[in-house]
Amino acid sequence: MFYYFPPCKCFACVKFLCVFYCPTSSPSLSLYWSKAITIIPYKDMTLSLGRVSEICSGVIGGDVSQTNQITELLDVLEGPGEGSKSDDLVVTAVVTALNQIFCKFLKEPWMIKPDSADTPTVLAEYHTWLRATYSECFTLLSATLIREGSAIRGECFDTMLRFLQAETVFGSLSGDRTAELVGAVLTTKNEELLAKLTAEVSDLDWKYATLKAIGRFSKQCQGTSDMGLADVVHTLLTSIDVSECFTKELQGRKKPTTPAEKTMFHIRKAFGVTWLEFLKVPKSRALYLTILTSLHESVIPKMQNPKLLCDFLVDSYNLGGTASLLALNSLFLLITDYNLDYPSFYPKLYRMCTPDLLHTPYLGRFLSMLDTFLKSPLLPGYMVAAFIKRLTRNSLTAPPHAIIQVARLTTNLLKLHPSTKRLVHRGPDHKPAREDPWNPDDEDPATCGALDSSLWELELLKDHLCPEVGVAIGTLRKPTDEILVEMGLHRTHTNMYKEYVKQWKKDPAAEFQEPASFDGLGEVFSF
Repeated sequence: MFYYFPPCKCFACVKFLCVFYCPTSSPSLSLYWSKAITIIPYKDMTLSLGRVSEICSGVIGGDVSQTNQITELLDVLEGPGEGSKSDDLVVTAVVTALNQIFCKFLKEPWMIKPDSADTPTVLAEYHTWLRATYSECFTLLSATLIREGSAIRGECFDTMLRFLQAETVFGSLSGDRTAELVGAVLTTKNEELLAKLTAEVSDLDWKYATLKAIGRFSKQCQGTSDMGLADVVHTLLTSIDVSECFTKELQGRKKPTTPAEKTMFHIRKAFGVTWLEFLKVPKSRALYLTILTSLHESVIPKMQNPKLLCDFLVDSYNLGGTASLLALNSLFLLITDYNLDYPSFYPKLYRMCTPDLLHTPYLGRFLSMLDTFLKSPLLPGYMVAAFIKRLTRNSLTAPPHAIIQVARLTTNLLKLHPSTKRLVHRGPDHKPAREDPWNPDDEDPATCGALDSSLWELELLKDHLCPEVGVAIGTLRKPTDEILVEMGLHRTHTNMYKEYVKQWKKDPAAEFQEPASFDGLGEVFSF
């Protein structure tokens, strides 16, 4: 005997109890409709712990007549009372009962796969109703987990996780239910639940389903004003290790040969799509800069079509300031390795070389990247000369450590591009100009006239108060090898001063007598 209710379970409707009975040896399979119909009105009341235990014991014990009482448990999850300690206890008991009930049913293949054609009609309808009830149960657990102030989040998460694990016995991981679980955890912003979910994402199926779920959740959050969601999504997204899907051996194959390789191919595609959706989510400035910092190392090499990041990187490059600096590496990587056509890269880079740049804390990082960008022998001489001239002119008002770094970069560029040596040596036949032909107000490196100028600024800086500046500029005339611009990138004016202070091994000699104590100082200074 078991009960069958129609799908509608609203508070105002009347639920019908249909009784089935068959005096055979196999009552679970030999079911037929009875003419007896009992009408039971639904009552809005909170279940007691004893009633929850009774329903759970009946269903697990194999009493088919108790199966339809699962709806009473689901009604509790739809609207538990607020501010009541007993309600929390009842909801916790209901979640535990649903965990035990559906873990029992999920051991049957018909809970995951549709019934075969030879299944009796009544039994097939019963299985269909159980699958629909299970889906509704999963959705209600997700809503309960999201509910603010809920004291049973951990129990709901563990229950949903057990359901997903049980489903994999007869099939693959459900994408829709994984998306519900991932979306609920990300919405709560709960670090403990996020850590549990991260620990679970270990095998390929979980990685693929989680990436798809993050992409779906990111698409839903693109119009939100809550920037905290992006932080949680970024934490989960960066914790998924997909390096095994991007090996050289696998990337050289056009088609997968095993089911595992097929999943890896799907992960590679989902990785790029998920990141593109995530980059559209509103985020804080701190997270924005963090993403730009690691994009060229952890994201671009793993995307099937990295050029799709062009719009995001160009917009970041046009913002100016720190965002432009951090977008340089990724944008240059797309230009050199992925044939991105972006003609305005070097003109915009030239405009970034302002006097204020030499006073910023990220000067070393910028000069290191600039050294990489200007190493190509295919660059015209006027382009390299424009950068050298602008940096040396800005060095006139820069601190000593910045002048030293600019001098090292200038030395490298003069040695790598012989056509720029005319900036420091024009020969005896050259007539000096009365005015510097370089136009500092011209933002175009092709028309600023830098190649017709000279580096008289470095000759002036040779007599700088700091002796290290003169030493660094003196290397311009020595036939040395290429200098590592990275050397001393983290040096500042404060660090240089501390190094000089450490060289003072002894106190300077002075004619005075140190007092043994501060007593009696009043007599010394009294008049």
